[in-house]
Order: sequence, then C-alpha cells, then structure tokens
Amino acid sequence: MFSKGLVKWDNIPSRLISLIYGEYFTDALRNTITIVLPFATLFFYHQPKMAIGVGVGALLISLTDAPGNRANKFKSAIISILSFFATALIISSSLGNHWLTAAGIFLLSFVFSMFAIFGNRMALTGTMAIILGIFTLGLHPVHPLLFSWYVFLGGCWYYLISLIQIAIWPYRSLHQAIFECITSTASFLRSKANCYDPEAPLDECYSETIALHIKVSEKQELVRNLLLSDKAAMKPANERGQQLLRTAISVIDLYEQVTAIHYDYADVRKALDKTGALQLIIELIEILAEELDVLSGIFLRPKKILASQRFLKFEKARAELIALAHQENEINSRILDKVLRNMEDIALHIQVIKGDQPISLLHPDLSSNDLTYGDFLSPQLFSLTSLKQHFSFSSAVFKFSLRLALLCLFAYLITIVFPFGKYSYWLLLTIVIVAKPRFGLTWKRNVERLSGTFIGAVIGIVLILVVKQVAVLLVISAFMLLGFFTFNRIRYAVSVMFITSMVILCLSIYDGHADHIITERVLYTIIGCIIAFLAAFLFPIWETKGLKGLISNILEANRNYLLKVKEELWGIQTGINASKLARKNGYIQLAKFSEALQYLHLEPKSKQVDMPGIYAIQMLSYRINSIIASLSLSARQNIKQDSGVLFDEILDHLDYCVQRSSGLNLQKLNEAIHSANIEENQADEGTAQHQLKLLLALSLELKMYFV
Repeated sequence: MFSKGLVKWDNIPSRLISLIYGEYFTDALRNTITIVLPFATLFFYHQPKMAIGVGVGALLISLTDAPGNRANKFKSAIISILSFFATALIISSSLGNHWLTAAGIFLLSFVFSMFAIFGNRMALTGTMAIILGIFTLGLHPVHPLLFSWYVFLGGCWYYLISLIQIAIWPYRSLHQAIFECITSTASFLRSKANCYDPEAPLDECYSETIALHIKVSEKQELVRNLLLSDKAAMKPANERGQQLLRTAISVIDLYEQVTAIHYDYADVRKALDKTGALQLIIELIEILAEELDVLSGIFLRPKKILASQRFLKFEKARAELIALAHQENEINSRILDKVLRNMEDIALHIQVIKGDQPISLLHPDLSSNDLTYGDFLSPQLFSLTSLKQHFSFSSAVFKFSLRLALLCLFAYLITIVFPFGKYSYWLLLTIVIVAKPRFGLTWKRNVERLSGTFIGAVIGIVLILVVKQVAVLLVISAFMLLGFFTFNRIRYAVSVMFITSMVILCLSIYDGHADHIITERVLYTIIGCIIAFLAAFLFPIWETKGLKGLISNILEANRNYLLKVKEELWGIQTGINASKLARKNGYIQLAKFSEALQYLHLEPKSKQVDMPGIYAIQMLSYRINSIIASLSLSARQNIKQDSGVLFDEILDHLDYCVQRSSGLNLQKLNEAIHSANIEENQADEGTAQHQLKLLLALSLELKMYFV
C-alpha cells in the first residue's frame, strides 16, 4: 500500500516517548508490579500454593481490565471476580473425574463465549474465565475451595489497585483515546496530501485513506463510549468533564473537516499541475498534520504548548497560495479558494482544541437542548427480550461459542488419550487464544501466535544458555512480563514473544528440564494453531455471507446523511442530533464495510467474490461520503443551494442501489465505466454546485454495479 510520508525515522523517538507516557505502558507497569509483588512476597514467606493461586488470579484478571471509566471498571471487577471464582471452583472440583471435567470445560467454554452478546468488555471477561479454567487444569490443585479462594483474593487485589488508580486519575483512558484519535486524524490528513501529489497513484491513495478511516472511526467510537457513558463527567457542574466533552466534540468535528478536503483529484491535478499550487497545498497539509501530532501529546503529558515556527510556515505558504490564486483563471482560483478555506478551518479547529480560540467559534449551538448526547452511545446489547435470538444458528456468537466449546472438549480428550508431557493444557490455551469467529482473523492470529512463539522460544533458549544466575533470570522474567502487558493490546505477535520467553524462563527455574518445556511449548502451539484453523470450517462465519448487508448499510447510511444535508442546505430545521447521528452512522458503516474487506481476501477460493468490483463499490461509497461531508460544512456556513433536481437524482440513484443490493451477484458484478471528468471546463469548478454534479456522476457510476 502506498504510504509515502507516513513513516519517518525521526518520528520513532516521539513514538517511544508517547508509548512510555501512554496508558499502555503505565498500565503494564501497574499490572506487573501488582502481580509480581504478592507473588514474590508469598514465596518469600514459604507459601508457594497461595502465591501461585493469587498470582494466576491477578495475572488473568488483569487482562479483563479494558480501558474504561469508573462505572465500567467497577462492573468489570464484580463480574470478573465472581466468574473467576466460579470457574476455578467448578474445574478444580471436577478434576478427579475425566467425564465431569470434560463436561465442565464444554459448558463453561460455551457459556463464557456467549458473553460476547453483551459487548467487547464482557467478551474479554468470558475469554479470560475460560483461560483460567485451562490454567486450573494444568495446576491441578489439591484443595479446590482453597485454590478458588486464592484466585478470588488475586482478583480482588488486582481490581483494588485498578479502582484506586481510576479514582485518582478518572480520565486516563479518555486522555489516551483522545490522543490516539488526534494522531490517527493526523495520519489521515497526511494521506490526503498524497492525493495532491501527481506521482502518487490515486487508487492507492484512496485505499490508504480508507484504511486510516477504519482506525479513526474506531478511536472516535472509543472516545464517545468512554466519555458519554460517564455520568459523573457528563454532569454540567463537572467543569473538567465538560471541558473534555468540548474537546471531544472538536476532535470529532475536526475529522469531518479533514474528510471534506475532497475533490475530483484527477481534475485538480491536471488543472494545477503547472502552477506550483499542488506543492504548496501538500506543504500546508503536512504543517497542519505535524501540528496535530504535537497537539496530541498534551493529552498524555499535560503541559503548555509553546509557540512554534509551524504556524509561521503555515502563514507563509498560505500567503503564497493566496497570491497564486489571484493570478490564476477563475476556475483554478475557485478551487484554491476552497482549499484555503478548508485549511483555515482545520487550523481553527486545532486552535480551539489547544484553547487559543473559544469553542463558540465552531459550536455556537453546543448548549442547545436539541443535542442529546446519549443518542451517540453504542446501543446496549443486553436485553432479556432479545436474548433468545442469540440461541440459534442465525447468531454468529452462538455458532462461534458452540465451535469453541467443541474444540476445547476435543482438545481435552486428546490430552487424555495421548498424554504427552505435563504441559498438555497449552494445547487448549492456544486454541482459545487463536480461535476467532472470523476466518480471516483466525488465520491472522495463527500467524502472529506462531511467529511470536518461535521468536520467544529462541530468546528463552539463548537466555537460559547465557545467564546462569537465578536472580538475574527472575528479573529478566519480570521485564518480559512488562513487555507482554505493554504490547498486548497493540502488537499481539510481540506480546506473544515476551510471554513465551517469560514462561520458558520461569518454568525452567521452577521445574527444570528447559528442553522439555521448550519442546512442549512449540509443539502444542503448532498443534493448537492447526486445530483452531481447521475448526474455522466448523460452523463457519464467512465475510462473504454478510457482505450484501454491509453494502446495503453503507448505501443507506450515505443516503440518509445526504438527505439530512439537503434539509440543512434548504434551511429545514432537522435538529442538531439528526445531522450528527447521520454523519456518525455513515462513518461507522463505511468502517465496518472496509474492515470486512480486509479479511475477505483471506477466505478460501470457493468463497471468493469479484474483488475489483467490491473495491470499486467501497471506493465510490467513500468518495460519496466525503463529498456529503463537504456539503454538510457548506450548509453550516449558510451556503444555500437551490439544487433540488440534483439532490433528487442522487437520492434516487442511492435508493436504487439499496433496493438492488440484496440481489447482487458477488461473484461477478456488472462492469461500470469510470468517468474521469464530469464536464470539461466547468464554470462552477470548486463550488458546492460542482460537488453536487460530482456526487451525481459518482452515484450514477455506483448505480451501474447494481443494474
């Protein structure tokens, strides 16, 4: 994928600093200390069984502690601690009878996998509860109730520390989410600069911006959920919470402003190629992207941002572009004027986020009673009335839960029939970790797990051969644990490498026989990955099956978004919520569709579809969404348009596509002829009228795929 200018070596130090000051590393440090401290203390006082029980409980329950506000973390604490205690008690009590153990593994795997219907946080708790049951198999405790009590204490100890931390710093996760939202927006903005580079292939530019759109959309959703679900922060009397709310709104609206820098880039490149304007536009975009990167840092390390030379460079390049616009013909001048307005609006958003300008310049209606923030939260998945629908083969969660339960049962029976070594439970552990609902995601996790395991095993072997002092190996193990926690949420393969090395070191110290440990670790990882991959064909969940629905959703979302913008342009009062919710849904549906395409090409050839045609629909949907965002900004700037006929034609095209989406032949889509230009020498180039004509051309091209 084209990525010119996005990866720079001089960014590495700043990224390392951001990692160290960010939530990932600080949480990793907290987790490591919280786990190692009681473990080492109990071993020091000759309580090895209690040390192992408390340590395992704290270690595994720490992985349920996803980013969240105080209410989220408190609920996670209660549910996770009780789930862990019940799991440890059930599995440890059944170990004397293989049939009871097998039944317990099957039922618990199914029930805890079904936790996914209540959201990602509960799904994480369910997965870790299953893993605790597998660890219990390996530890084979003699006293079930006592072991379960130790696990309970470990869970209580960990969440006590976590809840104290969130009480002292209640907005840590939100600061991290805003930081990542701004940095991903900066990367998206840089990708826009490539669209003005005549040497950059436009198809690759669009592919890159769409990939970055997925990331931005994910970060925006996290910001919304962390902030809007925090009742304390949303109280009008909470000054800090209201400040963060204003910042979050500005950051999310900033992305809309960045998205609106969208034109028929082929025409723009052709029109401005010999003028020198393209390089000035690229320079302006890169200056603003760099300013965003600097701005994001204050959400990790609160400090006053000193005046820099960037805005001086921005003003200089802006002045040159203004002078150039005055020298150009009317069409080119209009294009440059619109680009300049977009750049100035982005700069204003940055100044508002920094606090240099009042937010009322961007959001005069922020205190309006029409704005109901609760509507922007993700829908609550828990509903007793809708619970029954998840217990059928039409539910992806049910199919995956049944598959995983059968897998765990099968793997356990293998370890009984073919006992090989004392670490056979690693087979079940590997299966639970790498098995995912999506076929493509399962394949990706397999590759990451295998590569991380092999590299970690090599590192572990080298350390055992080189380092002979037990104390030094224990210290290294603690650092390996720190590395595992640091990269667990951001680079899975790296985290596997760290945890594999740690396990090899710790078990070699505790049990000896490093060669057996390494052999079993690698062997069971390979077998587990193979079984998990093959089992993806059991009750499969194919991307292809849901593709028509995703296409229909993005078409409907774009249509609804355009309808709201049309009402705004005509001065019809639809309410602030309606427009912003339509924008949010358009972004989310586009991200879901694009995310599915990332895994679609990994599926078997028998499931393959007309990928060029599907990518064309994705590209057109993205461009349509971007132009609607630009029109939305025009509506807010009171740029009225009497273009009812154009609007109606575009809406008719999108309606037609929605109605025909269910009948698409995904294996062979209709061919559509791409029109590079709408008209030659249009007098309204760069205006909202021109954007509507471009939107009409794109919607007509999209319609051709559904004929």
